[in-house]
Amino acid sequence: MFAMKTILWSGAGILALAGALALAHPGHAPIVPPVVSFSAAQQTLPFDLYRGNRIITQARINGHETSVFLDTGAGATTVDRAFARSIGLPAGVKIKAVGTGGPTEAELVSGVTLQLGGMRFDKMTVAVMDLQPVAKGIGRPMNVILGREFFNSAVVSINWAASTLTVIAPKSFTPPRDAVAIPLGTTGPFHTVPLSVAGGPEITAMLDVGNGGTVSLPRAYWEQRADLANLPFADSRGGGVGGLHKLRAVTLPQVVFGGRTFANVPAELGEADEHEPNRIANVGIGMLQQFRVTLDLGHSQLYLAPGANAEWLRDRSGARFDLAGDRLKVAFVSPFGPAARAGLKLGDEIVAVDGQHVDSHYYDRADWSRGQAGRAVALQRIDGSVVTVTLADYY
Repeated sequence: MFAMKTILWSGAGILALAGALALAHPGHAPIVPPVVSFSAAQQTLPFDLYRGNRIITQARINGHETSVFLDTGAGATTVDRAFARSIGLPAGVKIKAVGTGGPTEAELVSGVTLQLGGMRFDKMTVAVMDLQPVAKGIGRPMNVILGREFFNSAVVSINWAASTLTVIAPKSFTPPRDAVAIPLGTTGPFHTVPLSVAGGPEITAMLDVGNGGTVSLPRAYWEQRADLANLPFADSRGGGVGGLHKLRAVTLPQVVFGGRTFANVPAELGEADEHEPNRIANVGIGMLQQFRVTLDLGHSQLYLAPGANAEWLRDRSGARFDLAGDRLKVAFVSPFGPAARAGLKLGDEIVAVDGQHVDSHYYDRADWSRGQAGRAVALQRIDGSVVTVTLADYY
């Protein structure tokens, strides 16, 4: 599920509502699936691959246009509390939700209408919660996360090169001829795919368009394998709703997925099982970008067609930043990483990067933290001092 990321926001998921909304909250009637309709058999929509690892497109919720983040792992479509109030959504029934950082407060609001292109949801129940802490981590407002209702109700084909989504009514769908069909399993409410890591037997991994990383492995798995437990690693942090938790950033020697074998794959190893929904592995956007992807989750099918080899997204800074208006606040520094070696400290406030002042549009720029190894990046602190971080493959 959604996990905000530089590299250091990672892992499996922003939101897994208790019971994944399969069970009603006490005092709330059983949740009825929304009424779904299509005005056309298929429609192609543009999307923004934000920061290289987040799918964002436009939708209308109760008549109000907004950007939406797509997340196959979200237990329910989720609306930021402040945005919900601004468009007139009423207070809902309070529930407990679980994100990658742990439990948090949420509420259920029914009777919502959402339209994405020619696809329409009526009588929809959404989760409402505070998404501002996560929005700070990625540097832009996060009003709506469109979850499994969307992916279970339509066939979605993703063209990474053209930055387009084709949304297809299930009755009109014909599988791509050049694609490998992968039957999907389920673990709890999540769809899963087979995955082999470093020559090991196949394991079950959650299919997670909301994970901006490549592969995430839970402690319950990797600590049983000495070859993985002994990999060189960098201390990292991940999370989303509910806060941050510890991770190891590693490079896996080999991953087999979708009939292809990949070498030197950047990945995260979870350090605390209690923050990993269902304690299973996770396959994110970084891996899916190696293919042309068609998701037919309503029929538990994934189609992967040959695609260009996308460059792995790899952090080379060893730091995590939160955007706060006209400055970047250093939220984490990985010990022995490039930022630590340069003298960057937790709590430092950065006002300019390579001479460019930080502003509210900072994250619209290219991500310097994933630049080429050897590049020197000048970070100006609020007191005028400059820290020069030389990017490196530090794990």
